[in-house]
Amino acid sequence: MTTVQPDTLHVRRAGEGERAAVAATLAAAFRDDPVFAWIHPDPVERADRTQFFFDLAVEVLAQHDDTWAAGPDVAGAALWVPHGSAPMSDEEGEAFGGALAERAGADAERLLALMTVMEEHHPHEPHEYLWFVGVRPGRQGLGIGSATMAPVLARADRAGHPAYLEATSARSKALYERQGFVAATPISVADSPPLWPMWRDPRPT
Repeated sequence: MTTVQPDTLHVRRAGEGERAAVAATLAAAFRDDPVFAWIHPDPVERADRTQFFFDLAVEVLAQHDDTWAAGPDVAGAALWVPHGSAPMSDEEGEAFGGALAERAGADAERLLALMTVMEEHHPHEPHEYLWFVGVRPGRQGLGIGSATMAPVLARADRAGHPAYLEATSARSKALYERQGFVAATPISVADSPPLWPMWRDPRPT
């Protein structure tokens, strides 16, 4: 299969009518992710709860108008939080965490513990925050993930803004490193897989 070039794939801000497809793409991309598998060990429950997570995340982050879709079939998707913004208000965060915990059932303790440690390690310096980027299985390894990230990374470079994310696997870490992100010491809770906080300084334009 041919690698996709960023300038040949239509990447755009997702319209309201594309949000369900964005959530479905991200849920499919992360269904077998090491961190999501640790949070939700049962594969059937994981499929349901991962879809619920991304349905809710896309809905909450719609306020930022920084959700991105790639390709006519939304093969790739990204959830960004713009420079200087928080993903959600404290009230929204409490409602978000509560809804996830209720749906997670017995998995809630692992989910909330991981969300807490991620928040504790989140940098205070303003930045573009890539909450999630994912590509549908079967379309991975073709450059779609890089292309999906490209518009906001270019925006960050033009504005002189850094960017931040957490990598949930060694494979995704390698992808982000190719885009200029540098990994810090990995974080984890209990016996969870590692997450790598990653920071990207703006590149000269």
